Amino acid sequence: MQGFSEFFHKIVTLLDKVKSGNDVWQFLVSLAILILGFFILELLWRHLNRRIQAILKQKSVKMWVPYLSGFLPALRLAVAALLLRATEIPLVIPQKLIVLLHALESFLFAIASILFIFQLVKILDLLPRTLRKKATKLSMNRFRGTLRIAAIFIAAIVFAYTQQDLFPWLWKSSWWNYTLLVLVYAIIYIGGKLLTTFLGTMTVAIKESEEKVRLRLLLKAALWPIRLLLLAIAIYATQEILKLPATTDQIIVTATNIVATLVVVIFLYQMLNVVDYELTKFVQRDDNEFDMNFVQMVRIVSKVLIVLFGSIYLLKAATGKPMTTLLAGLGIGGLAVALAAQDTLKNLFGSFMIMLDKPFKIGDRVVAEGVDGNVEEIGFRSTRLRTLSGHLVSVPNEKMASVSIENIGRRPSIRRYTNITITYDTPVEKVERAVSIIREILKDHRGMHPDYPPRVHFNEFNDTSLNIAMFYWFHPPDYWEAIKFDEEINLQIMRAFEAEGIEFAFPTTTTYLAQDEKRPLTISLSKDLNRDDEK
Repeated sequence: MQGFSEFFHKIVTLLDKVKSGNDVWQFLVSLAILILGFFILELLWRHLNRRIQAILKQKSVKMWVPYLSGFLPALRLAVAALLLRATEIPLVIPQKLIVLLHALESFLFAIASILFIFQLVKILDLLPRTLRKKATKLSMNRFRGTLRIAAIFIAAIVFAYTQQDLFPWLWKSSWWNYTLLVLVYAIIYIGGKLLTTFLGTMTVAIKESEEKVRLRLLLKAALWPIRLLLLAIAIYATQEILKLPATTDQIIVTATNIVATLVVVIFLYQMLNVVDYELTKFVQRDDNEFDMNFVQMVRIVSKVLIVLFGSIYLLKAATGKPMTTLLAGLGIGGLAVALAAQDTLKNLFGSFMIMLDKPFKIGDRVVAEGVDGNVEEIGFRSTRLRTLSGHLVSVPNEKMASVSIENIGRRPSIRRYTNITITYDTPVEKVERAVSIIREILKDHRGMHPDYPPRVHFNEFNDTSLNIAMFYWFHPPDYWEAIKFDEEINLQIMRAFEAEGIEFAFPTTTTYLAQDEKRPLTISLSKDLNRDDEK
């Protein structure tokens, strides 16, 4: 902050000197040159664009004409730089400000030169076909790329050479230092290009091999970290070879630390693909208790942790502040976020508890919070249940983790408990026979587990019937198969009872009429004489 204040103070001081050293008419003339020049430049630019578009619409246009329009942006930047130089003529400007203005103008000229050379490289498409056929498309693209890089490099050297007053520290090192630096850059660039090409080729070569998926993911994860590592080496080489001022030296150290931290963070982030692959293979095994929700949870939590700690280390590398200070600031910020989003965090932790405790999985039928349905999705905020009527209900994971959940989908069997009722006038022998018939029907029935044999007992005297309790368990717990089996049992019992003459009971009431001296029984039969029977 102090450095910024000093820089701002210097700029204000320079502007004050310009203001005190010039009259009003000088400012007006300079401003008129700038505004009028840019206005005329804009008019010419639009006129040339319209003319070029009109020429391009003609059918007889030459092949090389469209390429000429590509030189216009470079010409526009060059004219803008000349206009800036023209605005200096009426003014008396301090030397330091002149250095900055000339640097801006030279920068515009450098950009214009680069655009001009780029367009010249593009004109290589106009070479005769006989020459183009001798070179492959890949070699031509590489040649063009080399020319573009050379143009940028030469423009940068010319710009730095013409601005010795702006970058005096560049000339403290001897020519062989720069030669060595260029050689190091070339080695790093060529070596990095060869290495990344080799790794990319290997990645494509083993793409179809299932046994080498881990190696492919590892190579893919290493591509970008290797590029950034080479960049860090180039920055470090610049610091070691050249004699740089203390401020620039500190900036390079900070940049090196940032790039090195990015290498580690990006590599760890990309390595999560390997972890994801291994966890997916583990989940797909038949002998594990996890599902893909566990993989999703691990993936998201790992990414959040890597990004969080990577951001902390990047701040440390950029600011140079100790880790304790950064952690304290993040702790206060994290507390504020936690207070503002406590409901979201409750649901998030609830989803973690569900995935770790696994009270249910996708596809299970559960009853929770009064909702009976099949689990369709376990998200990080809510669990979605598809009810038996077809409605989709979202229950917050905070509640799913704290309420009692009846997991119908994990029952080992489907138990049926029902009462078979027969009439009270059924003889004892017939009652015994009814119990025996049901036991015979259920003996070694389909879907019976040896540990859960059927149970049939005459257990109650109901108000209107004699009650036979029937229990049996159906395996596996297929609901529709169990319903089909219940139908079979019911029909067999009905046929057997009908053959034995055993009647099922239904609600009946017997009324006994009695009279005594206190309650005489009087029966009156009367006819309404006033009723019109003929109506």
